Amino acid sequence: MERKMHKPERQLSAQETMALLERGDHGTLSMQGDDGYPYATPVNYILLDGKVYLHSAPYGYKIDCLNRDSKCCFSAIISTHIVPSKITAAFESVILTGRAVFVEDRAEKQRVLEAFVTTRCAGFEDVGARMIEKQLDKTAVLPLEPVSLTGKAYRG
Repeated sequence: MERKMHKPERQLSAQETMALLERGDHGTLSMQGDDGYPYATPVNYILLDGKVYLHSAPYGYKIDCLNRDSKCCFSAIISTHIVPSKITAAFESVILTGRAVFVEDRAEKQRVLEAFVTTRCAGFEDVGARMIEKQLDKTAVLPLEPVSLTGKAYRG
């Protein structure tokens, strides 16, 4: 499922791509929606052990779509700004194409949710721990299993 990038000089190495993912915190998850229409929704994420993880309520349109077909595309724009003198935009972005899977193991779910709290809500670990305790069984945790992962940048 590899396609050549239109401007290959903008493609980043695997190491640079992972570094971009590490810096980011949100992106868009796209999947097959109802009646053949695509569905895309904003999500926050963390990179943990080299994997992109999302969390969600265990129900809703996104979950229905992924239960029907786990294939998805995740994109994140890590940075962007307009370069007026060049009539263009500088950017750093990542696209991951693959499958979303549901974590069933409670210990893994707990570990991932704790990582969300420590990386995204520093200083509120006590509040986060209480929330995880109450919501663990009411939260879906989804690692994305990539078939393709590419980073791209134009820095102006």
